[in-house]
Amino acid sequence: MSNMKLFCVSNRPKVLARWKSLLNKWQPDIVEAGAVQNRLDSGVCIVLLHLSSLSEGEKQQLFNLKTKFPSTILVVCTDIPNETEGVEVLQLGANGYTNTYVTGSLLSEVVKTVLRGDIWAGPELLQKLLRRLLSNPPVTNSKVDTAESVDCFDGLSSRERDVLSVLVTGASNKEIARELDITERTVKAHLSSIFQKTGASDRVTLALMASKLPV
Repeated sequence: MSNMKLFCVSNRPKVLARWKSLLNKWQPDIVEAGAVQNRLDSGVCIVLLHLSSLSEGEKQQLFNLKTKFPSTILVVCTDIPNETEGVEVLQLGANGYTNTYVTGSLLSEVVKTVLRGDIWAGPELLQKLLRRLLSNPPVTNSKVDTAESVDCFDGLSSRERDVLSVLVTGASNKEIARELDITERTVKAHLSSIFQKTGASDRVTLALMASKLPV
């Protein structure tokens, strides 16, 4: 994506130098935490932030960017990833969570994944996030929101609805396949079709949309 802007934020020069080298094809800009907001615009912007080197104030400032600039893509990198922290940052709006020192090819894959509108995180982490969100879904009193949720699911086949009903429990593809007695490949095909029909960009968004459906 030629008009995409990639910003790297860290207080460690060695980390910044490594990221700049590994992600050179995207011509990343090194920006201080406090200056990121002034560099964002209406285009596609990815902010790669090194959580382990930032102060609490800087972390809060960067996560607040999602409120002011909803289209901004946040990828959080940490030196020692853990599930609790991962769920928290994803729930705050991060689009990705990974190790600071992943290989160059994997880091490039992270960027490509979030650019597609998907979330980058381990499957176990996504399942935990799903279960937490679905146990306490966002409150909505809008009949319009509910109506839109119903409409976007109208075109699903009966089998796609079966897959969706298991997915909203936080199940992985393997668990969905086992529950419905189908192959993982078939699950992936159904999910691809569901994403296309509903407009959901990832399984977390899909599950939250489905949670608004009337019982």
